[in-house]
Amino acid sequence: MAFTTRTLRDTVVNAAGAGGTVTILVNIDNDTTATNAILDASALSGHANGAKLHISRLWWGLVQGTTNDDTGHVAIIEQGDSDVTLIDLAGSGHYDGSAGLIKSNVTNTGATSGDMEMSCQGTSGFVMIEFKKDENYTA
Repeated sequence: MAFTTRTLRDTVVNAAGAGGTVTILVNIDNDTTATNAILDASALSGHANGAKLHISRLWWGLVQGTTNDDTGHVAIIEQGDSDVTLIDLAGSGHYDGSAGLIKSNVTNTGATSGDMEMSCQGTSGFVMIEFKKDENYTA
């Protein structure tokens, strides 16, 4: 089992309220871990307490692992006072953002608030996620 995450882009906020973007690539090889850390929000450019990330676009290609009870889907989870699942993914596809942002709605008061996790249910493949920084990120 293997799970790797790479940050492809982390742009700064251009103007107040404009937000920047963060793009990450997650590669998954027959993973069954429920709480894989995929993004540390406090390590991003311009992070401030209470800042949130919203999903703006997604691309994914996922298949079932090799164990009988593997399902081949993943959940993208935002950490907060109570963790919130932002979206579940299976199969392959993309979300181009035309219906709007998949908005964060966690309460951010803890040290890991705003961080992103991925829960894998016996999955191989990839997920590429583009996040939009909210207005609480600074220039």
